[in-house]
Amino acid sequence: MTLLALKALDKKLLRDLLHMRTQVLAIVLIVACGIASLVTMMSTYYSLKLTLDTYYSQYRFADVFVQMKRAPESLIPRLENVPGIGTVQTRVVKDVTLSVASLAEPATARLISIPNQPTPMLNDLFIRAGRYPERGDEVLASEAFVLANHLVLNDTVGAVINGRWQPLRIVGIALSPEYIYEIRGSEIVPDNQRFGILWMQQEALSTAFDLKGAFNDISLSLMPEASEAEVIFQLDQILEIYGGLGTLGRDNQISHKFISSEIDQLSAQAIIMPSIFWVLLLFCSICC
Repeated sequence: MTLLALKALDKKLLRDLLHMRTQVLAIVLIVACGIASLVTMMSTYYSLKLTLDTYYSQYRFADVFVQMKRAPESLIPRLENVPGIGTVQTRVVKDVTLSVASLAEPATARLISIPNQPTPMLNDLFIRAGRYPERGDEVLASEAFVLANHLVLNDTVGAVINGRWQPLRIVGIALSPEYIYEIRGSEIVPDNQRFGILWMQQEALSTAFDLKGAFNDISLSLMPEASEAEVIFQLDQILEIYGGLGTLGRDNQISHKFISSEIDQLSAQAIIMPSIFWVLLLFCSICC
């Protein structure tokens, strides 16, 4: 008797499904779209995260950044002895006014010193085209700045370096994990036409700004077990007398902060978009 009743109910269910086939098909499609949206967006999110982490690891993106007015190179051993610090890389970093032929008004370039000879370093460079600088008047230029201003290899730009006019020849186009987003702290969005990164030989740049045997910027890597907060505290104490401008962890580095925010937005959208489909599903269910 029970078996016959079940068969009768099954037949009724099939008849009801056939009668509402349009609504059922709509619900199935909505569920499929929601699942597809969730899978696609989450896959993209994890892929981007993995790509970013791999790029950072391969090109040794620093963990801690700090700027100061001027510090002597004799300070380096003391910095290396701070518990938790792995690698210390000192640099000269200066923003200068730049004359670009395609621009009616001056641009701004951030000059960053690099070793006179190619060597593995923190915030390492990938040279997309051209070669490494071999002279003091040669530079590597960031790809975004080159493309925005329609520059090519061997083009010359003029820079006001410590009050002196100096032509700089672009011999290479480079990418850096430190400047995936080329943006100054005062800006909301990148302006690649009017702000770019130029990498110049250490000796030439330090001499031009009277920083021979000194530096004004440090990038550091941390040991796996290190406490970032403790390292930052120690660095701020040490560098206070040298005009330290405040130590930043990677999470507060402006380029990383922007790109991480965009990737995190994708994660949020991966939750919001399927939710819209679930609401539509609920609405269809009520209407049915």
